[in-house]
Amino acid sequence: MFTQPSVGLNERVEYASAEWLAETQRFLESRCAAHPGASFSFSAHLDNPPPHLNGGDEPFGYTVRIADGTVQTETRPRTDVDLFQRGDYNAGLPMAWVVYGDDPTYRERIVREYRHLARDRAGEPVGAMPEDPELAGLLGEMHDHLARRTLNNPDVAHRVKHYGLERHVAALADTGYTVLEDAFTDEYALALREETHRNHAGRAEDASFRATMLLERGQIWEEAVIHPWVVTLADHLLGRGNLIYQSDTIVKGPGLDTHPGLHSDYAASMVEEPFPDFCLEATAVWAIDDFRGDCGPTVIVPGSFRERRQVPQGTTQEGSVTIELAPGSIAFWHGATWHGSTPRKAAGKRTSLHNAYSRNFVRPIERYEEIDLEIVDRNPPVFSTLCGLDDAFGKSGEMGADFERLGYAARSGFGRATGFGTELLGE
Repeated sequence: MFTQPSVGLNERVEYASAEWLAETQRFLESRCAAHPGASFSFSAHLDNPPPHLNGGDEPFGYTVRIADGTVQTETRPRTDVDLFQRGDYNAGLPMAWVVYGDDPTYRERIVREYRHLARDRAGEPVGAMPEDPELAGLLGEMHDHLARRTLNNPDVAHRVKHYGLERHVAALADTGYTVLEDAFTDEYALALREETHRNHAGRAEDASFRATMLLERGQIWEEAVIHPWVVTLADHLLGRGNLIYQSDTIVKGPGLDTHPGLHSDYAASMVEEPFPDFCLEATAVWAIDDFRGDCGPTVIVPGSFRERRQVPQGTTQEGSVTIELAPGSIAFWHGATWHGSTPRKAAGKRTSLHNAYSRNFVRPIERYEEIDLEIVDRNPPVFSTLCGLDDAFGKSGEMGADFERLGYAARSGFGRATGFGTELLGE
């Protein structure tokens, strides 16, 4: 058995596409009859959209007008509206896919983080939401309805470019690792640290330094696993449709050496040598606390993924380099790259989050196919894909394979970082 998302695969749409706008109109028309006097208009001008959505020179975006219970939509931006916003397509995409729900604390936190990532490229709204609380509530429902259906930009190279990740992609190809600086705020680090220590509380001193299966242990871990920069690098190395391999936190006290020597992250999957020349697994390590100097940082052997083998027995850390991570940074590496830990010499404890991702045919360490439906439904499609709910593996019935998911995976380009959509089917 597996969890069936409430939103069907055929209901998913790309942000600001013609299909997305049609779903916007359909939703509003189904509700506006109950608001006969409602009047409001909004528009977005989206710079740098994916070429497959806008191949011409015309401004790209959308406009929606509600008047006297009717709804009109237009596939271009207009400024003569009640609420207008202009910004970069990819910078605004995560804010389009976040499901706000009824928790104002969550909304404040996630909007702050996505605005932090966007810097000033998401743009500031001009105008205001309607004063009528019922109409404002309807627009909130519309947002969440669309967010549950909004796909990530399938053009991975386009995301890499417009998130400014080109140097990180180059570093992955050269050394096998990179560091995403200033990837989350101090406020977010505090929230992550508090949740981590809550999960670790009450353990004996000699108990495990890990807490695992995080996607079932709180919404903040769900947010972290779909960090836009991280999932873009994962898609680049592993192809679209990749899975969450493992999600865990580590609390490291003085003298503790969690991973002495060197290892590759392929060890748990018993990958036969020589490793394939494409990446099977990649790891993101969040520096919730300082990862520098005496704090017990990670060491790595640059370029060692090209060895295409496990670390030979008896190999020391000689020739490795230290990954210096300031708080708020995320290290990301190719899973075949040799790396290890160093003992913590500083006082106090160091907290970190480790999210590992795997190619869609690699069996993960953690299993989320039966994750609670409530968790799935408060997240965008990228989350259910990571949980393994959108591919056909393990979902055959007595009448054969799950052909709906086989088709979806093919159209979505699962396993590939280049090409997307119908081009993969030769259509």
